[in-house]
Amino acid sequence: MDTTHQNQNTLARFRFALMDMDGVLYRGNQSLPGLVEFFDFLEHAGIGYRLLTNNASMTSDDYHHKLLKMGVDVPPEKIITSPLATILHLRKIAPEGAGIYVIGMAALRRTLFGENEQNGLFYFDDKTPRFVVQGADFNLVYESLRKATLLIRAGATYIATNADPVFPSEEGLIPGAGSVAALLQTASGQRPFIIGKPEPIMYELALEQLGAQKHETVMIGDNLVTDIEGALRLDIPTIITLSGVTSPVEYAASLLKADLSFNGLPELTAAWQSVL
Repeated sequence: MDTTHQNQNTLARFRFALMDMDGVLYRGNQSLPGLVEFFDFLEHAGIGYRLLTNNASMTSDDYHHKLLKMGVDVPPEKIITSPLATILHLRKIAPEGAGIYVIGMAALRRTLFGENEQNGLFYFDDKTPRFVVQGADFNLVYESLRKATLLIRAGATYIATNADPVFPSEEGLIPGAGSVAALLQTASGQRPFIIGKPEPIMYELALEQLGAQKHETVMIGDNLVTDIEGALRLDIPTIITLSGVTSPVEYAASLLKADLSFNGLPELTAAWQSVL
C-alpha cells in the first residue's frame, strides 16, 4: 500500500525522526531496500533522528557495527535500546548495589552490569534479588523460567524490556520477549512493568536527547501495536512501513491507522524528498 494519494505535505514539517529498526531498516542481517539512500536523505535534509528498538539481544555498539556492515554509519549514541532504557529507569528507582536476576541475552547483562556482574552499579543475584529483568532469550531454558517465577512470587519486582510477542527475522516472525513475558506472567501471577514501546519511556528519552517537540517529530515503525500505538498515545505523528510485522492486508483491516503509510523506505524517501 503506497500513499502517493495521501496528503504527504505533512512530511515537510518534520525536523526529527524516531525510527524502529527490525522490519523498518532490516530483517535479521539483511538490509531492506533503500536503507543507505534513506540515511543519506536524512543527513542532507538535516533531519535529526534516534533509532528505538525493543530488541534486547544487542547493545547500541552492536547495532552500530551491524548497520555499518549494511553501509550506514549510525553513532551508538543515536541508538536507544530497551536494555539502555531499562538501566536508566533502574537508576531512578533502585538503590545502588541492588541485586537483579536476568533472563536475556548477553547484551542485556552487559548493559545492566558492565563486564563484571558483581562490581557494577547493580549485580547479578539469583538468590534474593530486588528485581527480575526479562528480555528476549534465544537460548531460553526451563530452569531460568522456574527460578524467575519463584523469585517474582517471593517479592522481586518484575520488569520486562518489552512486550513484543514476535519480531521479524530473515526466516519470518519468531517469538519475542513478549511471548516469554506472557509465560512468566501466567506462572507468577504478576504483570511486568514494561520498558519498551508502546510504553512512553523510550519515546520520551529520544525527544529529550534530540531537544525535539512532538509536533515536529515523526515516529517511523512497522508494528502497529508497539511503534505506532505508542507514538499516538503521546500525540507524536506516525508513519508505518509495511515491510515488517504489520502486513498490507493486516493494515488495511485494522482500525488503528498511522498518519501516513508506505510500502518501505524507497517510497518514503521519494515522498519526503518531493516536499522539501
